[in-house]
Amino acid sequence: TVGGKVPVCVIQNTGMMESGDSIRGMAIDAGFPLVMLIGYRGWTRHGVITDSAARYTETFLHAMGINYYLVESDDDASRISVAFEEARATNRPVAVLVGDEYHGFNRM
Repeated sequence: TVGGKVPVCVIQNTGMMESGDSIRGMAIDAGFPLVMLIGYRGWTRHGVITDSAARYTETFLHAMGINYYLVESDDDASRISVAFEEARATNRPVAVLVGDEYHGFNRM
């Protein structure tokens, strides 16, 4: 922890991929617990990928060895608490992917 707390970063999936080396160096190699709330740009539960960033998001997380949870609705909100508990217990980054449809940026 940092000051007794688990830090949180709010970022879009494209920014997460741009920050890969910082995530590797600080959160993974240094054993820094971190929760990343990630806007899952381009993803929908219907499988229609509108942005290539969505295609690579989970692949990126797998490659970095970062566990993740998907939040698609209010019913999934407890997964955020689970991510904080996991980050604290493992001293590793944990991601929460916030589905594009849930945060509403693409709602008409």
